[in-house]
Amino acid sequence: MKQALKKQYHVEKLGIFGSYASESANQESDLDLLVEFEDELPNIYEIKKELKAFLEQKFDIKIDLAREKYLKPLYREQILKQVIYV
Repeated sequence: MKQALKKQYHVEKLGIFGSYASESANQESDLDLLVEFEDELPNIYEIKKELKAFLEQKFDIKIDLAREKYLKPLYREQILKQVIYV
């Protein structure tokens, strides 16, 4: 699956953080993913939207995608310590 994500969605890195990473998820939890794409993609917004839809369908769960460079400073350090790259 990793190669397919790279080929179709230009994913360089993908990691889990939040309740699934800390093993405290419940039925109401969404899956928080930290994603990094190849550099200088002209249509990154569309690719991110398509990736989110693909993952939600594949895993039948609400997905929250975040990119490291857009993490809020208040949460950045905690997320980067917790993230589990897959």
